[in-house]
Amino acid sequence: MSRNLALEKVGRARVAYKLQQMGWLVGEAFDDGYDLLVVFPGLNHHCRIELKTMDIDNRSSKSNLTAPVSQKERESCTHIIVYLEPDGRYFIARKDKILTNKGNIYAATDENGVLRNPREGSFSFSRYENKWEELKLK
Repeated sequence: MSRNLALEKVGRARVAYKLQQMGWLVGEAFDDGYDLLVVFPGLNHHCRIELKTMDIDNRSSKSNLTAPVSQKERESCTHIIVYLEPDGRYFIARKDKILTNKGNIYAATDENGVLRNPREGSFSFSRYENKWEELKLK
């Protein structure tokens, strides 16, 4: 198993566990263009989550954190969660808030590899750390 595949499995399990702790019912999606289907019991509300996992220690200190989101993922998901290792950080947003025009997600880092505060109007996912409320109905 590759390092990236192992990280994806760990990230999926940690995100599912976190959501279950908050009362969500979580199921895996298989080849539907998103990774997790979550439903909040008692409400007619569900989210189709695309999960992106990244290991910040596996990147050079001067590179930004980026990941492509396929056309099928963009069409199918409602939300994107970025799980960032090694600190176990979660970034949660509606897809329209963080997808760039080219279909990528990103966050800028400084020379030490630390996430920078995003510029006003940017699509950086860094402003959505622990924003679990993004999953709720507006």
